[in-house]
Amino acid sequence: MRYYSAAALKASAEQQPGPATATASAADAEASRPREAEPEPPATGIACLRFEPPADPDALGRAWQAHLAPVFAVSFGPETDLTVPIAMRSYHLGELLVGDVIAPAHILERSPEMIRQQGLDHILLQFYRRGRSLVETDHAAGPVSEVQCIVFDLAQPVRIVAGAVDATNVLIPRALLEKQGCRPDALHGRPLDHDGDPFGRLVHNFVANVVACGDRLDRREALAAASAITHLCATWLRGREAGSSPQHQDVRIRVRRFIEAELGNPKLSPALIATQLGLSRSTLYRLFTPNGIVSYIRDRRLMHAMRMLIRDEAHPARIARIAYAVGFSDERTFRRAFKRRFGFIPSDAAQRLSPGSSAESLSVLQSWIESL
Repeated sequence: MRYYSAAALKASAEQQPGPATATASAADAEASRPREAEPEPPATGIACLRFEPPADPDALGRAWQAHLAPVFAVSFGPETDLTVPIAMRSYHLGELLVGDVIAPAHILERSPEMIRQQGLDHILLQFYRRGRSLVETDHAAGPVSEVQCIVFDLAQPVRIVAGAVDATNVLIPRALLEKQGCRPDALHGRPLDHDGDPFGRLVHNFVANVVACGDRLDRREALAAASAITHLCATWLRGREAGSSPQHQDVRIRVRRFIEAELGNPKLSPALIATQLGLSRSTLYRLFTPNGIVSYIRDRRLMHAMRMLIRDEAHPARIARIAYAVGFSDERTFRRAFKRRFGFIPSDAAQRLSPGSSAESLSVLQSWIESL
């Protein structure tokens, strides 16, 4: 795991090599892989994930596509210049992700099929510092310019034709904003002025400062910053939700929301979900292939337990309460499942914070998003 200041991020990006014209040989295959190692936080700090350009410049485009794949499908147009700086870093604050990005011109897309497969229920705010883009949704298309913030509802399709950009990012679970009385659905694809609006400027400056000092935050400071960012963003967005929210909500998202609301219920089961949401058992199992819905429920319980353990000291009495709070019927089963999932026991969670722990088949960024 590496930690970088804002200046180091840009300096590193500017030293990045341009693409080669020769085809990579078999011997170069290993070097062409994106170097996305599992992040390791310092003893008292938080995890930072940084895009690492591959050693083979000809593989740079593929590496960038792979890095962004958990959120967007990336393609390149004839105007794309991969010799310009590319850099991206993300910090996991426990309840949300923040970061910044410097990217070349490219095309980003979330298709209906991608939305169905991923089932993400998050809101992405991207504060442009430099650059322009054209955002196309099912309802409208319009430009985004410098000093504007674009709101993306990741449960809705979108296509972004972006020029070279420099931006600050915030990825927040929709549920956190809704708890603050904010309904961001109708803001999807809408640009908001974050510089001319005094409160918008305050929101962006706060987020940018959190990112700038991210490698110096400890866990408790990160959680406090995440809470502040949620409140600031919800307050800024609230009241701007002109229009109506989409009537259709992807069924997988409806199931995930129900599961999150019922995590503390030890009787939560596929049968209960199917009955409450009016779904057939076969539909429910098909939505959560290949690992299955039972595995998904257990994983969400363990992720929720991890967040609870991080917030407070994990003494034995508290571990027992957390086990019951996330729906386990006994503490021993909880401890075994926790150790299997994260590789360490619950009492070590505060010292071994690793939001990116996940199956090797998942990218770090994808596992981070799914842990929220």
